[in-house]
Amino acid sequence: MSTTQTQGRNRRIVEARRLFDRVLKGDLRARAEVLETLTTSDFPYLLGAAYSREMLGEYASVPAVWQRYSTRSTVPDFRPKSLIDLLGGRAGLTRVPEATEYKARKLSEAKYEFKVEKYGDRFPLTWEMLKNDDLDAFRNLPSRLAVAARETEDIVTAKTLFNSGGTALNTDFFKTANKNAPGTAALSTESLEAALTNISTRKDNEKRPIVVSGAVLMVPPTLEMQARRILNATEIRRTDGNTTTVESNYLTGLVELVVNPWLTVVNTGTNAATNWFVLPNPNQNNNRPALVTGFLRGEEDPDLRVKADAGNRVGGGAVAPEEGSFDDDTIQYRVRHVTGAGTVVPTATYASTGAS
Repeated sequence: MSTTQTQGRNRRIVEARRLFDRVLKGDLRARAEVLETLTTSDFPYLLGAAYSREMLGEYASVPAVWQRYSTRSTVPDFRPKSLIDLLGGRAGLTRVPEATEYKARKLSEAKYEFKVEKYGDRFPLTWEMLKNDDLDAFRNLPSRLAVAARETEDIVTAKTLFNSGGTALNTDFFKTANKNAPGTAALSTESLEAALTNISTRKDNEKRPIVVSGAVLMVPPTLEMQARRILNATEIRRTDGNTTTVESNYLTGLVELVVNPWLTVVNTGTNAATNWFVLPNPNQNNNRPALVTGFLRGEEDPDLRVKADAGNRVGGGAVAPEEGSFDDDTIQYRVRHVTGAGTVVPTATYASTGAS
């Protein structure tokens, strides 16, 4: 389609949506125009495109919590996607004495998998609802579906931090073998410092230090005020016996706070209100991802459709779906969104139940 054709179609889409909005507001002249326009076959599709575009606009404007602690990825299909981490070859080189053969260095690899799944719902409206001017749900439907799609992404990403039942931390990820077994310390300046120190003193498989460029402190809303007190304080006071020292709060610039309201939604365990996490900032390019949130390639945005089963007028011409189904006068909307999430590299992560 040429640029001129695209611009013309976009203009007609906007005009169709504006016209139908006037109908919804009781404009009799607009209703007459709609009835006249419905003798053509393309108006229902233009109107459908207008609602889809409005939803995608709303979707893009809804903030997603997961983007602040998880890395985005795309997959070609619904099969599990493997992320391969090549291990070895990065540690300091071996000294080679004169006339001595170079030492062979071993390489290995770690594989992490995740997959996307299909989510969606169908939303039936009725012709009577429209006639009775009970239109708020219909008029706000695109924004509601946009919110639902964003919330689905946040829910599936937050779930990766907990077990399948949502009752405790994910001990397949947070475990001794990964050097990030869950702690029990309540959130405080001291426990956050200890968590950061714990991460910085870990070693990878080649005995190299774990270097993190920026960390994320993620907490549920129940710990938000405590976290803000820790990170926004201007000074840190330390007392050792009778001696008190005061220093500037270095945590302010080192750690970014993420308050995730979905943590207490997906976690129903006894520690739901006290769990807290330290994760690598996914927006720092040199950080290896701890979590990944995936989308189906070519289908990254939600897909909104209306069921076109209104039939045709006796005198000819298609009937808009918004006039109701031929069989029962319902107007059926359907939204589809494909997303998924998984855990990846555990080495720069920390989790605490906050139970102590």
